[in-house]
Amino acid sequence: MNTELKKGALIEIDIEDLAFGGRGVARLDNFVWFVERGIPGQRVAARIRRLRKNYGEGVVEQIIKPSPHQIKPPCPYFGTCGGCQLQHLQYEIQVEFKTKQIHDILSRIGGFQQTVIHPTLPADEIYGYRNKMEFTFSERRWKTQADPPEKLKDFALGLHMPGRFDKVLDIDGCLLQSERCNTIFLTTKKMVLETSLKPYNEKTHEGFWRFLVIREGKQTKDLMINFFTTNQDATKGEKALDQIVHQLLDNDLEPMTILHSKTDRRGQAAVCESERLLLGTGKIKERIHDKVFEISPSAFFQTNTMQAQKLFDAIADLADCRRSDIVYDLYSGTGAIGISIADKVEQVLGIEVIESAVVDAKHNAELNNLDNVQFVLADMKNALKKAGDLIKAYGAPDTVILDPPRGGTHPRTIQGLLRLSPPKIVYVSCNPTILARDLKILCEHLYTLKAVQPIDMFPHTGHIEVVALLIRNHESVFVRSF
Repeated sequence: MNTELKKGALIEIDIEDLAFGGRGVARLDNFVWFVERGIPGQRVAARIRRLRKNYGEGVVEQIIKPSPHQIKPPCPYFGTCGGCQLQHLQYEIQVEFKTKQIHDILSRIGGFQQTVIHPTLPADEIYGYRNKMEFTFSERRWKTQADPPEKLKDFALGLHMPGRFDKVLDIDGCLLQSERCNTIFLTTKKMVLETSLKPYNEKTHEGFWRFLVIREGKQTKDLMINFFTTNQDATKGEKALDQIVHQLLDNDLEPMTILHSKTDRRGQAAVCESERLLLGTGKIKERIHDKVFEISPSAFFQTNTMQAQKLFDAIADLADCRRSDIVYDLYSGTGAIGISIADKVEQVLGIEVIESAVVDAKHNAELNNLDNVQFVLADMKNALKKAGDLIKAYGAPDTVILDPPRGGTHPRTIQGLLRLSPPKIVYVSCNPTILARDLKILCEHLYTLKAVQPIDMFPHTGHIEVVALLIRNHESVFVRSF
């Protein structure tokens, strides 16, 4: 590295690759640079943000030569908002690089050189695909050069600036949700501005309005609007919300349910402490293929409904289950994966640690008239300690479907899975680096990684969903050592 380089300096570099997460990769004098908003094929002037021993980080300051795959991003907030990283790169090229990233990660972290990695399944809809968006109210608006002088300085409804808990970018809509949801967003924003109630201030912890969460059933057209507020100005706030509900009804937005969730927690997440139902049932329904799911306000559900159908198909294809098979669905959530595969197998057992999710999963099984799906409440890292009891109660699994949270599978769960030693494991992950780590452990002891299928669940972002198939290749000390 050139020792004269320092933070804040400009360097001229060629972007050669795209790293997982969406940053461009450049090499200069045998030193690697990760460049925000850089895409392959560009020559850019990048502003240095950080220097480390083996790499540096920067952000594009000027495009000297555009990439042949570069396009004009349609979103006016692109480059300021951190929600999308790749709107300026042709979509088919995004997908190609995501496949390459999976190859690189599995090879570098997992040591897998010969595994069959299928091309990433692209999305048919690359805008308007999200069925849930969470927006933040704030009294501390992020100011931009494009702001008109009359724009309010003490009000924002939008998305947090990257790396800033205390600043929110005020927006008039997001291209990742439908036009219908953007209409609701803008209508709601105008009505909130007409009240005298202030948005929450992350520094003083004063104010009423906190979050706006909009959920939409893409297949059912159901709508859920959830207003998160503090408990301050309670009487005045409830009256204001009742008026907003009446105005929304006048806009012919049914079928719709509206909730008022209250929280005084200081964390920047829409977590409900108490709830008031303002309209409807408090839940919405969504459909994936021929299965119906009821979604409560706090329930996790795949955020891209149409790609979730491809994801569940990929799981079923790799699992290749027989009608006589028993399947364990670990980290089962509200039961979507287990329910989607239930018609193909004899029995599904879902295991989940969140009680409300188990309740929802059981209800979703009833909605779909399934009597071969069971869900149990258990902490996964402890559940497989008594794998023998599970086998006695539910039978030995022919296939285990593993869909852990972003942090990956707990080491005790991995060891329990090795003791359980099902013939097949289908591992679903939204974090390929953690996936590679876990696959390496499983394959060191008992399994062979046979195939990997990436799915692009979130176009224009650096995220990648991956489904991996592992086949048990021999007996070992782990097998059935309960």
